[in-house]
Amino acid sequence: MYIPDGDRSVNSEQVISSSKSADPPPPYTAVDPLRDQNVVTNQPVIHQTIIVQQCLKDEPVLIDCPSCHKRCMTKVEYANSRKTHMLAGFLCGLTMWCSLCCLAAIPYLLRTCKKPEHYCSNCNYYLGSASKF
Repeated sequence: MYIPDGDRSVNSEQVISSSKSADPPPPYTAVDPLRDQNVVTNQPVIHQTIIVQQCLKDEPVLIDCPSCHKRCMTKVEYANSRKTHMLAGFLCGLTMWCSLCCLAAIPYLLRTCKKPEHYCSNCNYYLGSASKF
């Protein structure tokens, strides 16, 4: 047993005798599983629901909504993305020398340059967005 150097007034016999005064732990008893009458034979049944997210596309898909738990077609809304802004900036820079900067608005008019976002048609819950890249 470790005794600090600064406290020499306590000897090791006093420390051992003080630690022996505590009550000993209860004895271990062997449990015979054949004689034990409280054996549980039926285990509880656990039901788990696993939701596998479908691959979302540019068009509406049939999906089970995690919010309202209904099976319905998704509602697709197209939103501007980083890709839309980058393409518009590239077109603006490319056509600036010939004063056709108005062509930079083309990515904002085409669906193919936007990000399709899927919503539940029943409860309007956001389900995710599709990406081609």
